[in-house]
Formats: sequence, structure tokens, C-alpha cells
Amino acid sequence: MDERAQVPFSPLTAGVTLAYTVGASLAWYALRKAGYDFGKTEMVAALYWVGAAVFFGALWVARGVAPWRLTRATVVVTVSMLVFLSVFWLYGRPGSYHLFFGERPPPGGLPGLYAFFFFVGASVLCRIVLPIATGRLALGWRPRDFGYQVKGAFRLWWIYLILTAIVVPAVAYASTLPVFLRKYPWCKGALIDGTIQGEVFLLYAASMVLFYASGEAFWRGWLLLGTEKQLGRNALFLMLMPYVLGHLGKPLAETLGAVAAGLVLGGLALYHRSFWLGALCHWSVAMTMDLFALWRRGVTWVW
Repeated sequence: MDERAQVPFSPLTAGVTLAYTVGASLAWYALRKAGYDFGKTEMVAALYWVGAAVFFGALWVARGVAPWRLTRATVVVTVSMLVFLSVFWLYGRPGSYHLFFGERPPPGGLPGLYAFFFFVGASVLCRIVLPIATGRLALGWRPRDFGYQVKGAFRLWWIYLILTAIVVPAVAYASTLPVFLRKYPWCKGALIDGTIQGEVFLLYAASMVLFYASGEAFWRGWLLLGTEKQLGRNALFLMLMPYVLGHLGKPLAETLGAVAAGLVLGGLALYHRSFWLGALCHWSVAMTMDLFALWRRGVTWVW
């Protein structure tokens, strides 16, 4: 890795990037509520690129870090982040299933989750496989250089346990709201006349492990640890911007809550140089959300 001096933390850069992230999110929800129908995937991809320009523009003004002063690693990680996320949003969402496999199967049972499994596969490709390949081929990095190390990864387990315990009551309350039940559970495609097969749900839960591992590997691993060498704590806000904007389309409270979640999980990842417990925490909360949603909907389990 490049050994150039680390950029001092810039409150201006953090504030401007945070303002852009929250402002863009609120504007997106307001426009959707007002009836403006624009492509969600295209808009999110565009917001990523604009957000990166906002972040580095603010860093240039605040700390004199002009684009040509960025290290090769920072450029490679940032540009690859924008490209991989754009591809993921444009071609890797469940709605893109038909582009590769034809018409989506009808809802119900395992076939009802095929589009979701495609989504998980695209996530693993764009957020694990491609970053690892890029790190190795373009920068000579090993996976442990950006968060894949296991040694020391679990020494703060109790903090993650507390964080999960704090979130569960909020999820329980959210599950009583119509806006929550319109979005969750993510496995609703597997429902058959108000029932869900236990075996199908277990397969779905296993795929969710891959999904959240790929997300944490990308946000708290590739993007955060990959740019922190030069950007220091400023990298937290470069990571936070696309992480929060990736929640657009979920309930507004969840999107805004991602600000706090991203900062906390990012700070912890910087401390022990690993994303594994963050992935476990994220997956646990997601499973709790789905289970509460299934319960609120009165879904019957079939084994």
C-alpha cells in the first residue's frame, strides 16, 4: 500500500458529505411521494457518482487534496466502487432477472425466490469477487488487507451483541406499521396462500448470509479500509454516502437510521480491521425483521 501521509480529518468534508447524503435521500422520498416516477436504479447509480464528486470536492477545499494528489489505491478503490455499484444497481437487482433468464417464475415456493437468489449472486460477484480480483491484480493486495482477516475479528463481540439487542425492540415496533409490511419480508415471493415452507425459508436465510457478508465486505472492507490508508477517518463518510443511498426504496426511517448504523459499524471495523461481526450483526437484524413481518402477516409455517 502507498505510504503517503494520511489526510487529517475534515469536519467540513464530513458535514458536506453527510448533508448531501441525507438531503438527497429526503428529496428522493419527497419526489416519489409527489408522484414523480423516475427510474430508481438509474437515479441511485447517478447519486453515487455525484456523491463521490461532492466528497472529493469538499476534501480538496478543506485539505487541499486535489484529484492528482490521490494515491493510486484511493483512485482504484473509489472508481471501482462506483463502477461495481452502478453495474449492481443497473443489472443485478431482482428486476433484472428477466434480462438473463427470461420471464420471472410466478410467486410461490422456491421458484418465487429465483429472482432474489439472482440478486444475491450479483451481490457476491460485484461486492466480493470483483473487489478481491481488483485488489489483487491492480494493487497487489490480499483480502486480509481490506477486512477479510479473522484474527482479532471477534474481540468486540459484546458490542455487536448490545447493538443487535438495542435494534430488536425498534424492529418489533416497526413491524406494526403498514409501510414496513409493504416492504418486508423479503421472502414474500415464497409465500403460498399465507404459508411458507420451512425448508425454503432456511435456504433463503442461508442466502442472506451471503448477501450481508458481501455488503459488509464491500462497505466496511473494500471501500472503508481500502481508502482509510490515505483518507483516514474521512473515509468513513466516503463509505457512508453510497451505503445510505443504497437504502433508498426502503422505509424512510430505515434509510435515515442507516446513517448511525454505517458510522458505528464503520468505526468498529476501523478499530479491529475486520467486517465479519458487522456482517453477522446485520444478518441477525435482517432475519429479525423478516420473522416479525411473517408473524405480523399471520403466515403459517409448513415443515
